[in-house]
Amino acid sequence: MERTRLWRGGALGVLLAAALLTGCEQDDDGASGAAADGTVSVSALRAAVDEVGPDGADECPLPYDVAEAAKKAGLSGKTGAGPAPGDDSEDPAVTGESKWAVDGPGGFESHPGALISCRFHVGGESVEVHTVATESRTAENVLMPVIVNAGALSLDDGTSYLERTASAAPGEAVATENGGCVTVRVKPADDGDAALVVTAGEGDGDGPGREKLTALASALHAQLG
Repeated sequence: MERTRLWRGGALGVLLAAALLTGCEQDDDGASGAAADGTVSVSALRAAVDEVGPDGADECPLPYDVAEAAKKAGLSGKTGAGPAPGDDSEDPAVTGESKWAVDGPGGFESHPGALISCRFHVGGESVEVHTVATESRTAENVLMPVIVNAGALSLDDGTSYLERTASAAPGEAVATENGGCVTVRVKPADDGDAALVVTAGEGDGDGPGREKLTALASALHAQLG
């Protein structure tokens, strides 16, 4: 599965995104992660982005237990960090965005926030977990290129999907029709906005299916609280 990238080298990726990005609270031991009350903050997610660095990383800095989430979702097979065997993408397993060069009105310069994207393998599938927060609504808008690609959506359908996710309550999972993308609204730690977006497959590619990917995303969201 080739990863859809948002921005690199100062250029916008596919389509445009109205952008919002954020971060996670730090644990008592100083490690980056989710707050005890299940919220996500821009400042802490930015700290996680700094930990990942501009070249990416191999291990997700956020405290997701994907093996446990997969078990709750009824997904079997080996689970862990990094892509599934046969995934020939050369992108790092973990990337972060917050303050590097971004052109256009939808970038971080105009809409401060942060994004951490972590790739895991769940059985024979590569699954990407995007945690995003911004100082304004709506956080997942910055992931529109990723959502449209994984969900096999037209631009109009992508806009309609984002309208559905924006109106969802915290903890409510909204899946695309093809089951390639699930968005869960996350309670922000401040006045901004936050979301968890989980994708699998590429458009019409294979994935665990709508029901199980929704269960996986919901289980990961539960780990934030």
